[in-house]
Amino acid sequence: MPMAGYTCKAPLTPQRGEPRTNFYFFELSAFFEKNWLLLNRQHLFCIMNTKEKILFILILFFLTTLFLPWLKLANIFAAIFLGVYSFFFDLFSEHSPVTRKQNLSNLLNQKWQLLRERKYLSWMFLFFMMVVISVFLSSNFHKGLRYLDPRLPLAYFPLSVGLLQLKKEFKDKILLAFAWLTTSIMLLCLCWSLQRSGFFKKPEFLYNDSFTEILKQQSIYISLLVNLSIYIFSYNILYKKNRYKAGMGLAVLFLFAISYLLASRNLMMVLYVFTIGFAFYYIFKEKKYLEGATLIVGLLLGVFMIFKFFPKTLNRYKELGYTQFDYKSMGKESHYNMEVTKDQWNGANFRMAAWRCGWELFLSRPIKGVGIGDKKDVLMDKYREKDFQFGLQTQKNVHNNYLDILYSMGLIGLSLFLVGWVILPIVYAKRYKDWLSVLIILTFAIAWITEIYFDRSLGGMLTGFFIPFLLTDKKKEK
Repeated sequence: MPMAGYTCKAPLTPQRGEPRTNFYFFELSAFFEKNWLLLNRQHLFCIMNTKEKILFILILFFLTTLFLPWLKLANIFAAIFLGVYSFFFDLFSEHSPVTRKQNLSNLLNQKWQLLRERKYLSWMFLFFMMVVISVFLSSNFHKGLRYLDPRLPLAYFPLSVGLLQLKKEFKDKILLAFAWLTTSIMLLCLCWSLQRSGFFKKPEFLYNDSFTEILKQQSIYISLLVNLSIYIFSYNILYKKNRYKAGMGLAVLFLFAISYLLASRNLMMVLYVFTIGFAFYYIFKEKKYLEGATLIVGLLLGVFMIFKFFPKTLNRYKELGYTQFDYKSMGKESHYNMEVTKDQWNGANFRMAAWRCGWELFLSRPIKGVGIGDKKDVLMDKYREKDFQFGLQTQKNVHNNYLDILYSMGLIGLSLFLVGWVILPIVYAKRYKDWLSVLIILTFAIAWITEIYFDRSLGGMLTGFFIPFLLTDKKKEK
């Protein structure tokens, strides 16, 4: 049934002289826009009270700006409004945007009680304080301040969004809306890439960072969001009652294909391993043999078909066969669109080389590290010491979030990080049997193995928002 006030802007048939790529682009975009609006009005938005609707809009607006880095000013304001509104959320009336007659001291007392109950928030803040201390102890203080900026969300989101007390149903609706948002953005990327490739005439435009070029974001970060969206859709299909399971199933299939095109080795393997693991759980624990077997066969068949028709991502895995390295080598950097050879620098052997340098720096100052402001300078010095010219020319970091924290902030910093951002959140989610949150946190933890998320504003925003938000519906039983 068409929605009142909605008109499809795409023509029903290609107009004379109009490229067919433009026609398909607008037709697909209009199709999703129509279904997205229908979903919001009829399912997501209708049973929220006024203050929840405002929070819902603020969160979706904030998440949208994360996909579009050229909207930096909008992202800043979105984060500010979301943080402030989240902190004062309980002061607002359910059916009016005006505040209730509740004084600020009662609100602060409520937040204090939540902070005491959610112990992981204290550890998160302690980790951020260690970041600040490390900046002040650095010789290069100004560079330390630049590194502090993308880490600010690790403080203000836990102390605002993390102190929300939400209903589980409302939290789930926000996560589902995020999954649909990600799907729509990926549809836009696919249309853009197809158009750039001349519909497969230049297939290299369909892969990796070329696929997300329209967003000006690295594919590794978008691949993480695709994984999270697949988990969320799957959870809603299997464990929630709703009328959109067929659409969600199509979205899952679509996002599986997109995950392959994004070509993130780490997150692809995480997705496949979790999928197979869940299938075996379905077979042996739930005794649903047909569903589990169908999931495994479908995954294997889908992977085979995708590798058959889009073989370039295979190069990303061929690199794993060449992990040996020579620091003095001046070989070219490998790329998915070229033949992989042993004399190249690739994602695997570079990480082996850089990780060794980072480990040696940690051993030189194991307790408090070299300092966040000095970490780039001392790493480049280590590269010079080893005559690692490729690392010097490309100015590459150690590509490991844990190792970056370890050598820059020492054992103190890494311990605070692991307790606050990994261990306690997983334990807390497991206590309430929130396996979706456990899966999402584990995916973040694995993604941090091959990239430094906190040196980029997107990485800090994603971590700072999602992990505290996932646990906002948990309430200690009295």
